[in-house]
Parts: sequence; C-alpha cells; structure tokens
Amino acid sequence: MARWPRQILFGDIDAMFASAAVLTDPSLAGQPVAVGGPPPRGIVAAASYEVRRFGVRSAMPTIQAMRLCPQLILVPPDRPLYQRLHRQIQDVTHRFFPETEWTSIDEFYTETTRLQIRHPDPRELGEALKADIRRTTGLTCTVALASGKTVAKIAADFHKPDGLAVIAPGSEAAFLAPLPIRSLPGMGPKSTEAIERLGIHTVGDLLEPRFESALVRQLGTRLAALQALALGHDSDPVVADREAKSVSHETTFDEDTNDPALLEPIIHGFLESLTHDLRLEGLAAGSFTLKLKDSHFHITTRQRKFSSPANYDPDLWPDIRAALHELLQPRSRYRLVGLGLSDLVPASEPLFDRRQRDAVAILDRLIERHGTGVVRLGGLPHKGDGHKKRGRRAKD
Repeated sequence: MARWPRQILFGDIDAMFASAAVLTDPSLAGQPVAVGGPPPRGIVAAASYEVRRFGVRSAMPTIQAMRLCPQLILVPPDRPLYQRLHRQIQDVTHRFFPETEWTSIDEFYTETTRLQIRHPDPRELGEALKADIRRTTGLTCTVALASGKTVAKIAADFHKPDGLAVIAPGSEAAFLAPLPIRSLPGMGPKSTEAIERLGIHTVGDLLEPRFESALVRQLGTRLAALQALALGHDSDPVVADREAKSVSHETTFDEDTNDPALLEPIIHGFLESLTHDLRLEGLAAGSFTLKLKDSHFHITTRQRKFSSPANYDPDLWPDIRAALHELLQPRSRYRLVGLGLSDLVPASEPLFDRRQRDAVAILDRLIERHGTGVVRLGGLPHKGDGHKKRGRRAKD
C-alpha cells in the first residue's frame, strides 16, 4: 500500500451528550432525546440523531425544540459524566497516537503520517480506533482520514453516525466536488445564499472558469482560500496540546466577523464553561491562550499568565478581554475564535472566603441544571469586570 505524504485522522464522538444519556439509561436508546435546560430559558446542548429528524438542533431554545417534537425527552446535562468519558477516550487516543489536538470534548485531530509503518492500511487503523473507543466507553465514533484537516472533518460529517471514511491523496477534489457549497468551512447561510444566487451550488462549481468573475465580485480575496479548500489543499497543522493539563473551547462562525460585540460574549461564554469545569475538578488556571483565525486562515494567538491561579470567570476576564482587543485588527475579519486555560494546579482553599465559596457552589448547581449564561452572582469582590450583559452564545 502506497505511503501517504501526509495523513490526518479526525475523530468525532457521535452525539456524545445524548449518547451518554443512553449509557446512563438504556431505555432511552432509539428515542428522541435532547440534552439541555428546561423551558422557558433552557437551550438544547445536544440532540440525538432520532430527534434531529424533526429539525431539532443544538443551540436551539428548548421550547422551540418541544414544539418541533412534542414527544421530545429532555435530559439535564451531566458534566461529570462527560468529563469522565472524555478522559476514557483520551486514554484510548494516548495508546494509539503520540499527539492529539482536541478541538472540543468530543472532537480530535491527530497526524498519523509517521504511524504508517505500523499501520499501513488507514482503514484498519480507523476500525481499530473505533472498536477500542466503543469497547472502552460504549460510545460510537465517526473517523475520517485524509491529507488535511478540512477534508477529514467534512468526510466525517458526511459519514455520521458510526462511520469510517478514507479520502486518499489525489482524490480530495473529486470527493468534494459534488458536495453542497455549505460543506466548506466559513460558508454560512448568508454566504451560501448569496453564492447560490449566482447559480453555484456545489464545491466543484467554485472551480468552474465560467463563474470566476462573478465569484471575485462576490467573495473578493476570500475566493482564493475557498478554491484551495475545494481542491483539498490544506496545510493547517495538528497543534497538539503540550501542556500537562489544559482545557479549551473554540468555534467557527457561519459568517466572518470583526465585531467585538459578538466576539466578547462568545469568548466570555467559553470562559464561564471552562471555569465551571475547573471548579468541578478542584483546579485553577495559571495562564490562558486566546486564538483567532482570520478569513485567510491566518492564526494569531496571545498567551499570558494570570497574576495568580483562579477559577472564577470575573477574576480572569479582564486579562482575556484585554488580549482580545490587542489581537483584533481593524481590517481583518475572523472565522474562528478559541480560548484555552492552562498551567492548571489544584485550587487552593483560600480562593474564596466561606460566603463566596457557598455562593459559587450554588452557582455551579444552577449551571449544571440550566447551563452557563443563565445566572451570574452579584456582590462578590473580584478584579474588576468589563463584561456587560451578553447576547446569545455561540455553540462550540
């Protein structure tokens, strides 16, 4: 079997939160299950494949999901369970791969180029990984291997659930050509609608010479990057987490933006979720990394240490907010933002006094029930809070 010049593996745990609910209660198997907070303010965090047929999606208000699917079974989030399953999956990936990039609790990339001597058949490697994850956790995983991260991710999306896709080098453009234009990263509803009005409906249409001038007028400098992706050209590296311990979230936007009024609440939402997880683990963060990827796929980051380890978002937000405004460039538009907390250490007891500790414990119980962003504490001293009331949070 011919050796690939570059080989990237992408893994996506199928509907992890909803699947975890089935592990806890097997009677839910095959049922229209959604994980989230109750109406009227609750949001769907995850939806089983059975309920997606009704149009229910993550980040949808629960009350809307119940209108679409009256027989919906709503299950509250179980973060300790998700963290435990995540650690078990990490144990599997550590056995298979020297380095793994986790983009969320249920998605990961790894470069397997150097592993081809041991695993010359990429399909056998994918099958072995899927079987080990299933045996260890009870969860199914869709796996895709390709020469780049973008093609691997797209291939996985089109082979879910419990799928396996292998896109061999040289076949990327042929694989992508018949797919709808929205399959490419950065092509949100508005961009897709505008391009479809030009008569362009598939990824392959982006490469048709007869559409070139219209595409230049519509997309400008974005066109070259999208055409490169349409050909399957993608050198975005796998960036393995080299910290002993860290947590992170990131999201890709439907539409590129440079609006701080949109970016700030999304990043602060990440911070709320991450610090909540740290408190559950009894940890505090000593530093952070803020990441932006612009419309040309150029990545910029800021990494800073906090004055002291902490795990309550108002204490950490001013430094992160300042770093965001340092990174933002007036003429750039951004397609992805990410936040990671690292240098994790055991949280020292004096992080809060007794009144604060009791109040934060109540906050965490409310977050477990309703999710982050629903409630915040007032009257707790912290290092100044430049954060104001936020709008709707993007899903990571």
